[in-house]
Amino acid sequence: MPFLRAPALLSAVVLLLCLCGCSGPVDVVRQAHIQPDVTSSVAEALERYPYFTKVTWDAYEDKDGRHIVEAACDIDVSANCNDVDRPSLEVAKRDTKRDYFLARFLVEGFPRQVRALEAVHVTECADGKRLTFADPKYLRAIYNRERVRFFCFEGLNCPACPQQ
Repeated sequence: MPFLRAPALLSAVVLLLCLCGCSGPVDVVRQAHIQPDVTSSVAEALERYPYFTKVTWDAYEDKDGRHIVEAACDIDVSANCNDVDRPSLEVAKRDTKRDYFLARFLVEGFPRQVRALEAVHVTECADGKRLTFADPKYLRAIYNRERVRFFCFEGLNCPACPQQ
């Protein structure tokens, strides 16, 4: 019965392809090895950064149908800013609800390829305002485990946040 072998073979090939390529966009980004350090996966680089307390992953399709993955990395502000005097640190954190880095990645093609889109420092204020600052050097600093100086300690704390 050779006609039964072809569907079984086809089913086995389809199953193999699914097992090899069915991981979601978040897993693809987590496992990707990109610049500036191809020796570490994206997940390893973000999770070993000494000033992050938690990394939360999310994925969505943008209006153009592109697969975007975001890693929201909560910052331990006190540890990162240990050289800032305590009163200044308290003033800067006074009206802050959350401080985090948001790294965005694009997943495209087959085999899937990952490209970093941006890294943004976000300060969410208690009054609902958001202060954001993007810098192309952020991701490199995070991969190199360097401290990143936040703009809010230069006088822009939440009461001064511009409306978005």
